[in-house]
Amino acid sequence: MRTKLIVITLVALSAVTLLFSASAGAADISGKWIASITSPSGSPGGDRIFTFNVAGDKLTGTIINQTTVNATFEVEGQPKMTGKLTTQTGSETEISEGKITGNEISFTTVSRMGQNEMKTTYKGTVSGNEIKFTTETPMPSGMPGMSGPSASQGATGSAQGAQPTTRTQEFVAKRMN
Repeated sequence: MRTKLIVITLVALSAVTLLFSASAGAADISGKWIASITSPSGSPGGDRIFTFNVAGDKLTGTIINQTTVNATFEVEGQPKMTGKLTTQTGSETEISEGKITGNEISFTTVSRMGQNEMKTTYKGTVSGNEIKFTTETPMPSGMPGMSGPSASQGATGSAQGAQPTTRTQEFVAKRMN
């Protein structure tokens, strides 16, 4: 009887240990993260705010783009005031198909540019309070603003500009809270 009790206790402890080690394997990225983004031309593109929610290996949340500029405000009869003005650009975008495995995360977002639906795939590696991201966005044929060798030549190297291409971006997000 005593041997049976010891075996049952060991099995129960093993199961609990396995449960905790499986859940401890995923990085805890819940909360807000911020990344400075550059535009395809290389100029500053503002900040991207990520709000992540993690449940097991499932990742959900939203992304908001914002721009901060130096501004001067004038009120009649008052001295000029200067400061920073932060505005949200576009609407909040939902994260879908999100998953987290160890320190690797991936998810997609879907947005619209004119009549075109744009699906962006995010892949990231978590390291402490940073996430190194690479994004890929397939661009439709003839998309305005997608000129230059890497954007318009496509896989064949022709400069026809009629072939779809993929825009790739790399950036680092840092934990806000």
